[in-house]
Amino acid sequence: MASAKVTSKSLDVVDSIDGVELDAETDTFWTTYDSARDSVSLAVVAVVAAVENRTPTDLTPLETVVDTDALQGLFRTSERRLQSPTSASFRYEGYEVTVSSEEVVQITPLEDA
Repeated sequence: MASAKVTSKSLDVVDSIDGVELDAETDTFWTTYDSARDSVSLAVVAVVAAVENRTPTDLTPLETVVDTDALQGLFRTSERRLQSPTSASFRYEGYEVTVSSEEVVQITPLEDA
């Protein structure tokens, strides 16, 4: 599997993310974050901004495309330990975003974007 790492100042808003990996075979960017330190919403915005080489404030507010309170509730650390693995997917800024209870954020460019 060929991969590359994306780093950006946009990731500085999330303490627990060092960089974003690219799986060149699937054209999917992914990273892990620590839900005890950072919100899932902030992690999503930071990853998309880093890949797009933009600042998080240049992006469409995430709450206009997904209920960020509900998203945060799905991946709250204490609740996640009690449930089976969970994931949520949605479209944002030309990407299919998937967040999992394993604290992974994946983004894949949409073909129709």
